Order: sequence, then structure tokens, then C-alpha cells
Amino acid sequence: MEFAERVRLLGHDLAAIERGEECCTYFTLPTVLDGRRVLSNATQASRRERQKTFFNPNIAARRRLGQGMHDRGEAATFADGVIDEADVDGLNRHLPVHVKAISIAEKTIGAGDVWDVSVRGDVWGIDDMEELYVTVNVGRLIVEPGAALIVRGNVFSLLCQEIVAYENTQEDAFHIGILPTPFSVDFGHGPLHGTHGTNGASGRDGLAGRTLEAERTLLGFRLREEADPAVMKGSAGEAGKNGSDGARGRNGGMCKLAELTLRSVTGPLSVFAQAGAGGDGGNGGHGGNGGRGGDAGNGHRLWRGIINGGDGGDGGRGGDGGHGGHAGNGGLASNIYINVPVTDEHKIVRVTLPSRGGNGGAGGHGGTGGAAGLQGRGPTTESDGKRGKRGENGVNGRDGRHGKSRPAPWMFLNDKVGNGDFLTPSPESLPAVSPPMYPND
Repeated sequence: MEFAERVRLLGHDLAAIERGEECCTYFTLPTVLDGRRVLSNATQASRRERQKTFFNPNIAARRRLGQGMHDRGEAATFADGVIDEADVDGLNRHLPVHVKAISIAEKTIGAGDVWDVSVRGDVWGIDDMEELYVTVNVGRLIVEPGAALIVRGNVFSLLCQEIVAYENTQEDAFHIGILPTPFSVDFGHGPLHGTHGTNGASGRDGLAGRTLEAERTLLGFRLREEADPAVMKGSAGEAGKNGSDGARGRNGGMCKLAELTLRSVTGPLSVFAQAGAGGDGGNGGHGGNGGRGGDAGNGHRLWRGIINGGDGGDGGRGGDGGHGGHAGNGGLASNIYINVPVTDEHKIVRVTLPSRGGNGGAGGHGGTGGAAGLQGRGPTTESDGKRGKRGENGVNGRDGRHGKSRPAPWMFLNDKVGNGDFLTPSPESLPAVSPPMYPND
């Protein structure tokens, strides 16, 4: 019996499982070829067929990236690929292969519940960026309405002897979800969405000019201090500080390869896959307002002449707005393989969507220039001082770039793509509504 053979291969306790217990273990495999033996249920004929289309345009486009090496390793595990000599050292750095394995004779996912079989690196004390694998061996799996089996960002292998999927009343619900890692897998750091820039502080107002002190005498007024126009002039307002730039959004989580081997299907059974949306860029901080120019001191009519009013101080320039952060790109996606009896092909509903790019952050507004200081008044209109100049407004920050959408994963049914109800959408065909979401999305 295939189920029991798989139990033994995974090192699980068959007697405990026959008593209705669920067995979950965590182990490592020393080589990629061990992964091929333990993780994949494909026949040799199936592997040969998969290899013909494994490096489809979506996968081929990233062959020179670091992910390309992982793709070639997965082709050796789940298709008929051969490890390239140039990849040996790189793949060896990711060994051993870390695996979470589950065996259960019968599992019911109750209405509205989610069975999340994902694993994170803390189980082995390693970084979540490492490629992690999940293999599930189920005798009979019952998925009630609104329920789902999901995996988040792990390479996933499911062997199920019989799956019973109740019809969903919710239009966008699915029974099996191949979902992205709940975090970004780029080389950045920090949260998915870029933090907003801080607003610049406003400049201080300029100091007022002083009216010189005068005293009355028999001949008229005279100054009690030295005539100094600089003392009478209002000082300039301080420039506002610039807003800081918004932080860049990170790339969306990756939707990893999955192999679903289903020996009997009572359906319809819907399978959904999509990589994570890119993070939004942070908004730029607004520039601070310029300080107001200081008012000038007034002039005097003296017995020996006239002291003109002082000049008002110039307003400070407004600070520039910070630039909006660029958004992250949508996550990458790998191939999804579904193998069922030919007579059950019509029961499989496949939905894959492109990943969405994030929205670029808005640039901050430039600060308002400070108001001009008032001129000092003289004894006559001609002796008034000059009004200060209003400060220039700060420059608005640039908006950040929107992130790029990434193509939907290719989902193969019995190692063929594009047959039946499934078409690979282009990034331009993104729906106006959000895709189905389950807890923790």
C-alpha cells in the first residue's frame, strides 16, 4: 500500500498512525538526490515530461540570479534535471535539505478552518531565508466548505490517496493554497512596507530690530546711543529643515514549487497560487516652514536730522520635501505540479495570479517660505525702511517608483499547462479586487 510505504520512508510510526494519530517529524537529508527520493512522487515518465517545460519563460528569465541555482536544483528533485557542475559548490552551501514531514491516515479540515503545514527556520535554528521543505502523506483528506490546506513559502510535496473537497459557497475561496512566504526574501532588511520619512522642523523666526532710544531736549530729540542701522534691522528667519526620504518597500514573498499527487478526487477541487505583493514605499517627510523675518525698529525725527526706519528681515526658505521611497516588486513564483487520474482532471479548478508590485511613496510637500519682516516706520513716508523679502517655498519631493508585477506561477495538470480551464495570466490582467485571503495574510 503506497500510504504505508510512504509512512515507512518518512520514518513515522505506522502503528500510531493506524490508531488515528498524526505524526510530524523534522529531519535533514544530506543530498539533493536524497530529496528526489523522499520528496517527489513523480514517475520517471512524468519527470521527463516535466523537464521539457520546467524552464518556461518565467523560470528561464531568472537563470542568472541566485534563484536560478535553486531552480536547477528543484529540476533535479522534481523533474529530470541534472546538477550542473557550476552549481555544485553553491548548492552544497544549502545542504543538508531541511524537511518537515507529516503522515496521517485521515484528516478533516472543518468548515472555515485552515490547516497550515508551513515550517520556519527556527525549528532547526537557521535563517528563514534558507530553502525549507514540507512533505505531507495523507490517506484520506476531507476539506469542508470554506476550509483550506495551505503552505506559505516552502517547497511542498503532498501525497494524498483520496481527497474529498466540498463545494465552496464563497466565490474566491480555494481548497489548497500555495502561498508566499509571510516576509520578503530580498537582500534588504526591515519591514515589507517602507517607513515614512520624518517632517522637517520649521525654522525659527528672525529677531526684531530695535528702535533706538531717544530723549527730549530743549532743541528737540536726540539719540541716547550711537546710531547703528544694523541694530534697527530685523534679522532673517531661519530656513525650514528638509523632510527625510521615505524608505524603500521590499519585494514580495516567493511562491515556491509544489507537487500535489492526488490518487482520487471528489470535487470540484480548487487550487490557488500567487506570490506576495511588493511592499509600498514610504512617503517622504514634508519640509519645514521657513521662519518669519524679524520686524524692523522705527526711525526718529531728531533736532539734527532724521533717522530712517530699519529694514525688515527676510523670511526663511521652506525646507524641501523628502522623496518618496520606491516600492518593492511582486514576489517570484515557481512551478506548481498537480497529478491526478485522467478521469479526475475535469474536477480540478486552477487559479494562479501575478504578484502585485507595491505603490511608490508620495513625495513630501516643500515647506512654505517664511513671511517677510515689516519695515520700520520713519517720521515721513520717504524715511520708512524696506520690507523684507518673503522666503522661497521649498521644493516638493519626488514620488517613488511603483514596483513591478511578476508573472503568475505556471500550474501544470498531469504535466501539461494551458489545458482545461487554466490560462497563465499576464501581469496586465490583474483583477480589480484582492485575491482570496486566509488568516495571517
